[in-house]
Amino acid sequence: MAVKFRADKGTPLTYAELDNNFGAYFYSASSNGQTLTLYYPSSSQVPVNSGSAEISLVKGLQNAGVNKRLVVFSGSSAVSSSQGVILDENNNLGIGVNENNDLPLSYKLMVSGSIKATGTVVQGSDLRLKEDIRPIDNALSRVNNIDGVYFTYKDTKEKSIGVIAQDIQKILPEVVSEDNNGYLSVNYSGIVPVLVEAIREQSSIISDLEERLSKLENK
Repeated sequence: MAVKFRADKGTPLTYAELDNNFGAYFYSASSNGQTLTLYYPSSSQVPVNSGSAEISLVKGLQNAGVNKRLVVFSGSSAVSSSQGVILDENNNLGIGVNENNDLPLSYKLMVSGSIKATGTVVQGSDLRLKEDIRPIDNALSRVNNIDGVYFTYKDTKEKSIGVIAQDIQKILPEVVSEDNNGYLSVNYSGIVPVLVEAIREQSSIISDLEERLSKLENK
C-alpha cells in the first residue's frame, strides 16, 4: 500500500487531497493522545473483521520498553529492552530483579547480585537531620548475642559470611527491614555503632580490672 502526498513539501494537504489519499485506504481514525489509529474500510471498527494501522504520536523511544523496562542500546542500529533493568510504578529502580516476584520494588534501588564501587559509598548522618538522639545501652550484651556465620546463597551458590536477619531482628530490630515478599534484610552499617559502644564498654571493664589488679599487686 502506498499513500501519495503533495510534492511541494511544507504545504498542508487540502481536505480533497486527504480524501483522495487517505480516504482511499482508511475508513476512519481515532487517537488516545499517544497513538493515532487509522482503520481500514474492512476494519472491525466499521464493523468488519480486519486490522488497522497505528502511528505513534510520542517522540523518543516510544514503546520500545516492556513494562517500564529501561531501553538500552543493543549494539545494533536499534534499541532493545534490557531484561535486567526496570523502573517500577513507584519509580524505584531494579537491576537483575525478578519481574514476576519482586514488583513492586521495596526499595528505591534494588539490585540482585554484587555491587562494586571504586569510590566511597556514604550515608547521610548530619546532626541536623536527626532528633530524639539517645545512647545505645547494653551494647556489649547485644553483641555477645550476635552470631557471625558462614553461609551459601541458595540461588547463586555464592559463599559468604554475615548474620541471620531473624536473629538480628530479636536484638536490633532497627537494622532489619522486610520487603514486599516478606524477606528480611540487614543494614550492616547500622550494626557498627553497636560495635563501637560495645568496645567502649569492654574497654571500661578492662580498665577497671587493670586498676583492681594493680591495687592487689601493690598490697
